[in-house]
Amino acid sequence: MQIGRARGSWAIVTALAVAISIAVPESGEARGTTRSDAAATPAQTATCVGSVGPGIPPPASVPSGIPGFHAHWYGQSGYPTLCPGERSTATVAYYNTGTDGWHQAVMGKSAYLGTWGPEPGQDRISPLGGDGSNGSLATGWPAHNRIAIQPAEWVGPDQVAWFQFTIQAPRTPGYYQLYLRPLIEGATWLEDFGVYWSVTVLNPDGTLPPPPPIGCAADCWPLNGRALSGGPVGRRALNARIDNSPAARPHYGISEADMIFELLVEGQITRLAALFHSADPGTIGSIRSARLSDRYITPMIRGALVYSGATVEETDAIRRDAATGAYYDLNASYVAAGYYRVSTRPSPYNMFTSSSAVREAVNRLGGGGGVAIPRWDFIRRADHAATEGGFGAAQAATALTIPYRTNATVRYEYDAASRTYARWQDTRGTMVREIDAANGVAIRASNVVIIHTEIWETSIIEDIFSSRGLDMNLVGEGPATIFRDGLRLDGRWGRASIYDAFSFYTTVGERIYLSPGQTWVHPIPHSWVVISS
Repeated sequence: MQIGRARGSWAIVTALAVAISIAVPESGEARGTTRSDAAATPAQTATCVGSVGPGIPPPASVPSGIPGFHAHWYGQSGYPTLCPGERSTATVAYYNTGTDGWHQAVMGKSAYLGTWGPEPGQDRISPLGGDGSNGSLATGWPAHNRIAIQPAEWVGPDQVAWFQFTIQAPRTPGYYQLYLRPLIEGATWLEDFGVYWSVTVLNPDGTLPPPPPIGCAADCWPLNGRALSGGPVGRRALNARIDNSPAARPHYGISEADMIFELLVEGQITRLAALFHSADPGTIGSIRSARLSDRYITPMIRGALVYSGATVEETDAIRRDAATGAYYDLNASYVAAGYYRVSTRPSPYNMFTSSSAVREAVNRLGGGGGVAIPRWDFIRRADHAATEGGFGAAQAATALTIPYRTNATVRYEYDAASRTYARWQDTRGTMVREIDAANGVAIRASNVVIIHTEIWETSIIEDIFSSRGLDMNLVGEGPATIFRDGLRLDGRWGRASIYDAFSFYTTVGERIYLSPGQTWVHPIPHSWVVISS
């Protein structure tokens, strides 16, 4: 019986990951391939040569003993540069961090790699490989949307499995990506670490194809920059007002938000405005009352404001906005939008809803038609150079702290392997990692944006303690700091109106682009200092 390797055998995995084979496919190897287009001409043989970049080593440590099926990315081979039609064998290792073992080819227990988003999208066909069915290439995958199956008959807890699969370069030169995610077939998807392969297909003469445009256009989601993959981009987005007090944590549904604004409210605490457009979480919450700042965000997404009550002054203002068509008002006090309370949390931290129920309510109110949401500036490719998109003058910064009050202080730590930021927040004196309670997915921000602006107290009384509400300026321009790819860049923000997206620029006026993925936005007072290291 073949079994998975223990952690100490990473040297073997590394050898597999670095030793990548590249070959021109022979006649009949790929679906629709003929000998004339599979064999390279003498000129091509002499000028077009494929290569593979360096492998990516495993993390220094991984968790262990998590109940059930779980996995952690544990290294992978490098990204290939291929001639049209060439093939390459890739390797990726996953560490079994759960308590349940993986049984090869046993339904409900066997580990696979599935296609994932943004390219080509969950369970979608990739132009880089397949099993020959449903229009996919025949490169030996288990299925058109299953990239590989665990090679060992048994991979027990605390053992490493390495998956190997073949990819084939398309005939059209360009830049391609293959995102993947492990799963237990018939049971559950395992943790998503943003693993992907970036494949560069050279011109027949061996030269690089023209670089793709830096920014995303109509083929990307406007609020996260990820590839559309056929999603309903013309629908309205949702702004869910989520409580952020310690009693309301952990949050539900926020890992599926395209973008999240963390906004100061009375008493210098914060609440979240989670913007949902590309995904539809089954549980969102806990839902709390709206604030004036929601009036400056919701019009931008041509959306609906999901909340539970507000002061008389704020409710009147929101109703006036809705009457003018700025957005849809889904106040739980007078709109049925699937709101419900649970008994496992004390009130008022126990109200939840779902995106499907909210969208049904929006449709009933007449908001089912198509809209065009203003696009934020995102780099098209997830594997871009760190200095691309205006970051040429950025400085290294892998950790940052936002100085909110006690029980609200936020810290982000950069992970180079996934090119994302883990989020931590002070919870009764302990910094706790932000994990979505709805699905167990840890928050991994591709971008952290700091907007310095004017924030002031109003005459609105928000609670029984006579705390005064806050208002803020989210239109115009001002200083901004963007954290992306382990770098810090101090620049400027600009926004023409509440109906427009924010734009960011360097101090010399060059446009700044964000990385595809989830963005956390923090409007804070001018006097606050964000420390990074």
